[in-house]
Amino acid sequence: MGLINIVADENILLLDEFFGDLGKVTKVNGRTISAEQVAQADALVLRSTAKITPAILSNSKVQFVGTCTIGTDHLAKDYMDVNSIVWRNAPGCNAAGVGDYVIACLNHAWQTLAIDPREVTIGIVGSGNVGGRLAQRLRSAGFNLLICDSPQASAGQKGLVELDELLAQSQIVCLHTPLTTQGRHATENLINAKRVTGLAKGTVLISAGRGEVVDQQAVLERQQQHNDLHLYMDVWHQEPNIDTQLFGYSHCVTPHIAGHSLEGKMRGTHMIYQALCQHFGLQESTTLEHLMPEPTLAKLAISSSATAKETMQQACNGVYPLMEDDARMRCMQNSNDFDLLRKTYPVRREFSSLQLLGIADAEISNMMAGLGFGLAV
Repeated sequence: MGLINIVADENILLLDEFFGDLGKVTKVNGRTISAEQVAQADALVLRSTAKITPAILSNSKVQFVGTCTIGTDHLAKDYMDVNSIVWRNAPGCNAAGVGDYVIACLNHAWQTLAIDPREVTIGIVGSGNVGGRLAQRLRSAGFNLLICDSPQASAGQKGLVELDELLAQSQIVCLHTPLTTQGRHATENLINAKRVTGLAKGTVLISAGRGEVVDQQAVLERQQQHNDLHLYMDVWHQEPNIDTQLFGYSHCVTPHIAGHSLEGKMRGTHMIYQALCQHFGLQESTTLEHLMPEPTLAKLAISSSATAKETMQQACNGVYPLMEDDARMRCMQNSNDFDLLRKTYPVRREFSSLQLLGIADAEISNMMAGLGFGLAV
C-alpha cells in the first residue's frame, strides 16, 4: 500500500518519529477534532481527549482509529464495529505510570499524615490493566490489600470482595475502573452520594481512573461540612471545564496526568504504530528501544541507616516530585490552562528507571523492589 493520510492529535509524543514515514500526518487539536478535519483521512491517531462520535466518522474515509491510551470511552466503538472501521487502544501502556502516581500519593500520605501504608488496608477498585498491576506491586511490597472488580467476580475470579465491603474496611481507597455507562457493571457514579457519605473519617481517596466514577458534588459537600477525607484527585467531571472548588479540600490535585510518564506515552504511541502498520500492511521501521533516552537520575544512594519511611521519600521524590504537579495545577485559571498543563507536562520517568544503592535492611529492600524501583548490586 502507498502512503496514507493520517490525522493525529498534536500532543502525541514522538508522532513524527513513528508515523512521519508512513504518509501525510495532519496534526489537530484532539479536544476540538471535527468531521471536516477527518473527511479525507485513512487513519486517526488520538488520545483520550478526542471524542470520536458517529457524526465525525459518518462521511469520512477513515478505516482505522487508534488511541494511544488504555481507555476507550471516548470512541464510538459500536458504530465503528458495525461500519467495519478498525479501532485499537494501547492496553497497559501507562499502567506503570499510574502505579507510580498512586505510590507517590501513598508516600505523601505517609510523610504528611503519618498513614503508614504497611499498617493499613488499601482497597483497589478495578483490577484491570492498571489496578491489577498496581495490586501486584503493592502486594510484592508487603502491603495489605482488598480488591473489588465486579466483572471479574462475575466471571468467577476468586479473592475479590464486594465494593461496599472494600469501602468499609479500607483506610486507603484507589479507584481504577474504566468509565462505562450501561450494563450491570456500569461504573458511572459508582462512588455515589450514599457511598461518599459512608466513607469513614480519615479515609484516603485516590481518584486516578475517570472523574465520572465519583460523585464529586457529594465529595465537595462532605468536605465543606466536615473536611474529613484525604483527597488525591487526578481526574475530574467534565474535563477540561472542571469545578475547582475541591482544590481547597484536597491534599493533591493534578490535571489527569497520573499515567503521563515518558515511558507510558512512548509505549502508547508505539503500540498504535504497530497496530496501524499491521492493519495497512506497512513495514515497521522504528523501534521503541531506539528512541528511549537515558534517565537524568539513574542511580540514587540511600543511607544504610535510613528508615523505610525515609527511603520511600527519597526514592519517590528523586524520580517524581508529586507536589510540583499539585503546585502547577493550583495556578490554573481556566479550562485552557487544564489542557495547557497536559500539553506542556514535564518529562517524568518511571520508578523502574531508578536504581537504589546502599539499602542494608532486607525488609526495606524488598518493599522498594516491590514498589517498582531497581536495586543496584
